[in-house]
Amino acid sequence: MIQHDVPAGVPRMPLERYIRRAWPMVPARAVRDLLKRRDAKVNGARCGADAMVAGGDRLALYLPDAYLPDKAVFAFDDGRLAVAVKPQGLPVDVDRDGVGADTLLARVSAVHPGAQLCHRLDAATGGLVMLALDDRTAAQALEAFRIHALRKRYFALASGGFERSEGVLRAWLCKDARRAEVRVVHHREKGAKEIETRYRVIDEAGGIARVLLEPVTGRTHQLRAHMADFGHPLLGDDRYGDRALNRRAPGPLRLWCGELEIDSDSPLADYRGMQFAAPPPAWWENGG
Repeated sequence: MIQHDVPAGVPRMPLERYIRRAWPMVPARAVRDLLKRRDAKVNGARCGADAMVAGGDRLALYLPDAYLPDKAVFAFDDGRLAVAVKPQGLPVDVDRDGVGADTLLARVSAVHPGAQLCHRLDAATGGLVMLALDDRTAAQALEAFRIHALRKRYFALASGGFERSEGVLRAWLCKDARRAEVRVVHHREKGAKEIETRYRVIDEAGGIARVLLEPVTGRTHQLRAHMADFGHPLLGDDRYGDRALNRRAPGPLRLWCGELEIDSDSPLADYRGMQFAAPPPAWWENGG
């Protein structure tokens, strides 16, 4: 069973929508079954699919143990710095309304109260996320990210037909905060930020390429938007990608942060030269 207080300020919404936003790893089918059985309580009263919730309400959800949030998985943890492995589909933190009972930060905070995110991944992207466990390490890590004193490498599946097996992409990125989207432009515009992405094709079969990506800059949705603009959208990306291709090969976004390396002159002085890795998911191994 999950007992949960809806954070103050959360706007009124259907209970089903709230559950799916707060616990995104619970399958939609399981949420519907929960409400159909009336195995949920709002402020002590059993309720079904027509229930509404808002900030300050207290929930009790009688979910099978298999659907309860998993524990954090770490690639590294020395009590000052942690590198966690984020499952695809799990947000790193609460959303704009403060909704998010099950997030990567919540899972890590259950082990290390006060943990601080040093950077973010999209919910749809999985892999390595660095967190600082004290203020000194947090300050060093944020500076390291600011000056690009570490490297992240991603495993990805993309639409094939590459003319070159490796290269460097450069452009500018414009962000539309209202739509939570970005667009790539090839000339400087007001508010646009420079982006640089390195790619290397590992192999290709059936029109799908396995690609290693390295974002030299770290902008919102950079890899997804940049690869789509390049003509090789990532498989499973319905926002910037090829929806017809995605229908032929359904599944999650094929993007995974698999390696993180701290530069030899990084502000993270105690961790210079260290490398961290997360095993790639099955879709990388089977190319689909």
